[in-house]
Amino acid sequence: FYLFCFLEDILYIMTKVEPGSAGDGASAAPPNREQADAVSYFPRLVLELDHSLKQLGVTTETHKDVLEHLERMACLIHESMGGASRNYHSVQHVFDLARPFEGKDPIAVLSAMFHDLVYYHVDGGLSDLQQDILKGIVTYREDESGILAPVFEAGGSAVAEDDPLLCIVTSMFGYTVGQEVTLKNGLNEFFSAVIALRQLEPLLPIPILAQIACCIEATIPFRATKNLTENLYERLSEVNETFSLGLTDQEIILAVQRAALLANADIDNMGTDDLSWFLDNAWSLLPESDKGLRRQNLYSVQQFQVAIFKLYAFYSFLQPNVIFPQFKNVPDHETIAKREANAAYNLNAGRKYVGARLLSISLLSAAVELTGGDAPMALVVGDMANCYGMVPSDGKRKVVCNIKNSGKRFKRCTGQSLEPLKYDPDVLHILKQGRRSETVFDVRQSPVAAYFYEIVGDAELESILSEIKVYPMTKDVAWTLLRRLPRTAVLETLQNLKVSAITRVEKIAEITKKLS
Repeated sequence: FYLFCFLEDILYIMTKVEPGSAGDGASAAPPNREQADAVSYFPRLVLELDHSLKQLGVTTETHKDVLEHLERMACLIHESMGGASRNYHSVQHVFDLARPFEGKDPIAVLSAMFHDLVYYHVDGGLSDLQQDILKGIVTYREDESGILAPVFEAGGSAVAEDDPLLCIVTSMFGYTVGQEVTLKNGLNEFFSAVIALRQLEPLLPIPILAQIACCIEATIPFRATKNLTENLYERLSEVNETFSLGLTDQEIILAVQRAALLANADIDNMGTDDLSWFLDNAWSLLPESDKGLRRQNLYSVQQFQVAIFKLYAFYSFLQPNVIFPQFKNVPDHETIAKREANAAYNLNAGRKYVGARLLSISLLSAAVELTGGDAPMALVVGDMANCYGMVPSDGKRKVVCNIKNSGKRFKRCTGQSLEPLKYDPDVLHILKQGRRSETVFDVRQSPVAAYFYEIVGDAELESILSEIKVYPMTKDVAWTLLRRLPRTAVLETLQNLKVSAITRVEKIAEITKKLS
């Protein structure tokens, strides 16, 4: 199947190559960006790998079996990152990350191609192909939840003698002899680096492979440890000496600077000045960490609530100064300062946006908890295509809270004007107008969240979510939350819930009576 797709798309490319670019036994020139983007992922992977390897001196003349290696590696990347579980860290992510380095830095491009191969908790395990390549170094033990999880135990000198590449990766990641490597301390990136080096070993010399391992290690995100790149420099220097790689100090410095640039590109959206794009990326990551959201309309209210709850907690502890690595002024101080300032704003505004979403979904969670327990989202908000809408018997859509998306300050559902409250206008705008991109599990606009956010404001939102532990939802928590929120808004929202949750109308009425 892969071979068929590959040949089909390569034939397409050949018809687009300019006359004279191939012939007389010469191979065809790689397609330009427009041509490459026009074909499917598999041949694009082959072409990207081929172009980078050629820049490093690997051709059919130096390695007769290079085409077999290209196909094997492209199959591996496509299989690893093309599954349904990969919503953000997909094959497209490879090309997005590699784009700034294309034609300029083949080591960075190759590192980008392999850096997210393994995502154990997202994919639900290793593929057969990954398992085969990692044979002999993966063991499984029960984690604190009693679930079998992969573990690598860093070895000693015997391992170095038997498998120098494994020892190089272990050293580059800073793992000490006997240390257990788990999903909590970089196992995904470590396995990805081991696979990369084992796949590229027949084609590239060890000094280049060590630099690829250096790059992949740098993509472990959000580490609060100080001097990360300085430590990476020390490790690469030690590996250079131990394995007689022959790298100069300047080459080692450049390797670590390359790693810093790749790591920055990998989390580029964190430092964007576009809040909507920042939130788009956050939402595309949610189905990877919470697999229930991959079921579109079939996930439950409390499944969505826990996903938003975890994102809110993440934004609460992440600090901008641990996001963007730098080594010897690369990226330069001005660039890092700008990215950190943008990240500080994004995290602050993102926390407000996610907080508003958490408050609104917690209200729904409280309602279902008190009326019979957790239920599918579709039961309380209608079909996803209706944008949190209800479809009553007259055929006209009725939203949970009838809010008009206008640029002006909107009105309470009762028609009474709201008193001015402190809120972030950028956050309110996105809640009303919607994020830029659609997702399969959520709608762009958040009218209920916008409604409550404008009523309570930032200070009260923060107070509510800090004083009430909204997850896990219990009956006691549900009553506490419902009584803490503005009564008129809660009653109106509950009234509108009756339109969709028709099996719970009587119990919703009981809640309404108690709150009244």
